This record gives sequence, structure tokens and C-alpha cells, in this order.
Amino acid sequence: MPPRESLARVLSSSGRIKILTVLSNVGELHLSEIARKTDQSYSSTDRHLEELSQASIVEERDYGRVRMFRLNLENPRAKILRQLILEWDNNRDPKTLDGQV
Repeated sequence: MPPRESLARVLSSSGRIKILTVLSNVGELHLSEIARKTDQSYSSTDRHLEELSQASIVEERDYGRVRMFRLNLENPRAKILRQLILEWDNNRDPKTLDGQV
């Protein structure tokens, strides 16, 4: 059974939410690409991915010097988070994007 990490801890950072959103929409990416797509530094992205990995939400695969990350869809919580993110993104009102009302 995956470690029990609180939902508040997993979702307490906009950086982690951005990472979860990117991985939900794209699938698998290397760390540098995740950092670029989420507009975060490499070190911040690495730290967030480490926390998400410890919570078994994200899994890491190493291919030599390249570290690839994807959602751990064997974990029911990661699966639910992905469904929530995809549903949330698909039902967004265009007027509320980027905080505009």
C-alpha cells in the first residue's frame, strides 16, 4: 500500500499542482522539461517531484542521466487526482482563466 500522505500536503503548493497538471495532460516527461513547462527552477521542480514520489503519486524512471517522471496510476489516489485535474481543466470557463472574471 502506498504511503499515506495528506491531501493538504500534496496540494499545499502551487508548484506541485502545476507538476500534477502537466503530468496529467502529457504523461511522462524529464525533469528539465517539467521545470520549463511549469515555469519553475530545476531545484524547486526536483524538490516537488521528490515529495510527490515519496507520497507515491509520481514515479521516477532513470535512463542513464535522464530522469523521467509520470503519475503513478497504480496508486488510486494518483488516479483520482488525475481525474480531478482533467475534469477541472475541461470544464473551465474561458472568462475565469488566469484569474479574470
